[in-house]
Order: sequence, then structure tokens, then C-alpha cells
Amino acid sequence: MGMKWDSLTVGAFGMNAYIVWCEKTKAGILIDPGDEIDAILERASAHGVRLERIVITHAHIDHVLHAHEAQTRLKIPVYMHRDDEPILKRVPQQAAMFGLEVSSVPKIDGYLADGDRIRFGEVELTVRHTPGHSPGAISLIGEGVAIVGDVLFLGSIGRTDLPGASFEVLMRSIREQLLTLPDTVRVLPGHGDTTTIGFERLNNPFLQMDI
Repeated sequence: MGMKWDSLTVGAFGMNAYIVWCEKTKAGILIDPGDEIDAILERASAHGVRLERIVITHAHIDHVLHAHEAQTRLKIPVYMHRDDEPILKRVPQQAAMFGLEVSSVPKIDGYLADGDRIRFGEVELTVRHTPGHSPGAISLIGEGVAIVGDVLFLGSIGRTDLPGASFEVLMRSIREQLLTLPDTVRVLPGHGDTTTIGFERLNNPFLQMDI
């Protein structure tokens, strides 16, 4: 008995939302409810999961567009890193640029910092601050997995041509916060397929660069 997880690829941006829970107690968290909240909640219900909080890996529009809806329907608190607050406040303007509608952004009930622990049931995830794609991007580490938002992908890395992004900072985050994990750790990214730390260490072209 330990941690279980499931993912749904949702919305026009093909973003991966994650449901993570304690197999024994069924207590869980919802990570990045960016869209298709009905489908996400149906999946959680199918697993018998009791969602206790929402965690946002970073505040870009595809990860938070419908987070307020999830917060309202579930009546649970929302957490993210403080440094992404300015990005979150700009989500309505971002949505308008894409022809999307958002009634409101979620109310942030608490801020996560590097080293914080998120506990649900008998499971615990550790927060690692992994800026570069956005100033307040975080990764969640525990029980052989790393939920990394848009920091690291299968064969690629997060974009750094966005406001507040930095290629140098992102590469430092990956090298210091993710590549220090065991090779067997499974990487659960914000878009695309899962991978492992070991595979990316050997095959990701960005990680072969001498910087």
C-alpha cells in the first residue's frame, strides 16, 4: 500500500492533470486542474479518491484555466509557489488572447516553498522549487515519481521564451533539483508521455549541452 496516481490529458493545450492519492486511505490531491473538470472529478470518483487540496505546479493558463471551477466545486484549498502570483493575476488577459473565457482565477489559500511537504493519508510529497519555465514553478517528489509541470519533458525541456522565464535558471533547476534524483524515478510531465530521470540524463539533447 502506498501512493497511486492517474492522469488525464485535458483542454486545447493537451495538458496533463494528475490525481495522486494514498492507496490505503483514499485521501488525495489534484494537481493542475486546467480544464475538463467534469472528467477529472469523474475519474477521481471512479478511483474512490477523496480530494483534499489542489496543487498548482505553475500558473500558466493551460494549468489553471479552470482551477477556480475545481476549487468551487470541491470546496478545498489551493496551493502554489508565491513567485507565480503575478502570472496567475494575468490569466484572464492571457485567456482573452487565445479566445478563451475564464470567470475567475482560484483563490490561493497557501504558498508552497522549497522543502515543504504535502501529506495526504499516509503519503507525502516533497516540494522542490524548480524555476526557469516560470519563476514559481515547483516539482513534487515522492515514492519513485517526480511530478514536474513544464520543467522537463520526454526529450525536451520547458519553454523559456515566456515572461519571467530563463533558460539558464531552468537548466540549473533541472540539474540541481531533478538530475540529483535516482535514475529510476519516473517523471510525470505537464504535457506528453512519462519518462525517467535516467532516460533523460542519457538521451535528452538539452541535458547533453555543456553550459
